[in-house]
Amino acid sequence: MSLQMLSTAVVHPLVLLNISEHTTRTLAQVKRGKITAPQYMCGAVLGRQVETKFEAFLSFELKLNEASTERAEFDLEHFTVRLEQLKIIFPSYDFIGWYAVSTSRQLTPGIAQLHEQIIASHASAILMVFDAALADGAAGTDGNCSLPIRVYETLAPVRVERTKLEWYGEAARAAQPGVEHFVASAVDHSIPTETTVWASRLVPVQVTLDSGEAERVAVEHVANVSRQTNSEMLSSTSGAKEVVADTSRMAVFLSGQRNALEMLAKDIAVLKTYVGDVIHGRAEFDADVVQRVQRVLSNRPVVQNNDSIFSLAMSQEETNFQLAAYLAGITDVAAAVRDVSLRANSALSYARSKHATYVSPSQGEGMFGMGGMMAGFGHGRMGRHRGFGSSFR
Repeated sequence: MSLQMLSTAVVHPLVLLNISEHTTRTLAQVKRGKITAPQYMCGAVLGRQVETKFEAFLSFELKLNEASTERAEFDLEHFTVRLEQLKIIFPSYDFIGWYAVSTSRQLTPGIAQLHEQIIASHASAILMVFDAALADGAAGTDGNCSLPIRVYETLAPVRVERTKLEWYGEAARAAQPGVEHFVASAVDHSIPTETTVWASRLVPVQVTLDSGEAERVAVEHVANVSRQTNSEMLSSTSGAKEVVADTSRMAVFLSGQRNALEMLAKDIAVLKTYVGDVIHGRAEFDADVVQRVQRVLSNRPVVQNNDSIFSLAMSQEETNFQLAAYLAGITDVAAAVRDVSLRANSALSYARSKHATYVSPSQGEGMFGMGGMMAGFGHGRMGRHRGFGSSFR
């Protein structure tokens, strides 16, 4: 089995949307002259890692240190602050790696130098290379993947020859398929040598997409609405608003809700004008219409200042929400304790079985035909030969 099949990376659509938005926004600002072209467009990836499975749920952009002119360096202070902020909102997500936007999905020396800085503090961080050209619809250089990304896993550092790092200065060789890519590791060089160095190998992993119901709705909406403008979505020759058949289901739903709210606002404005005209004597009083208006208003809840019933209902709703959050937290803690207990029991059972006394079947029958089975139960004079305890001295 090849190394690239040992691990898998599950990417959620929100990560791809964030990277695409980051790339589009930066290029648009550069084109308008608002900012200078950045040396690299990169960001952090948050998610979970279970054994050899990496699952990416969220991402945010990273800033480069502008003071560094010789080589690109991350702004570690900005990275730490943003990571702490997102950990408050998403406590179950951890930093699992970072992404870099490039013109292909191959590794480049510049990306490898940035990856060295990441693995200095996160040794097992993954690297996600986003191909902006392939995302725009251009043909890829290797037709083995339909996604515009390639994920690389960082293997454990090993001592290799220094020649393995020569591809840093050979961009053309870095684009060749099948070349082993090693990056210098931050492991302490306990055995200094001129020919070898500690390095971690970057291996491509299998990439799959996974999404929940909310993510599917959002992606479907963005995929359809991005191809149309608002004027194209709502078009009709008779003046009534129609939704083009190629729009998303969310756009259809929101357009229907907007039309209903617009009609309701118009009807309320008409009734308000009529009641005002009746009060000022500019319109004829119609008891049937006023009675219907009063009936509709009496059925609508009206919240007044210092409303004890409304305050009690809101307090109960807040209490229920907090109880649900506490219950979810207690459930997670109980599950974690149970997992630790199972692991401890498994380790204890393994240790006991490993250090148990081995009894050979050739040790003889012994007393009652169980001498071989009872070997090791004591260290008395008879126990040394037959396995009995000191009580038979």
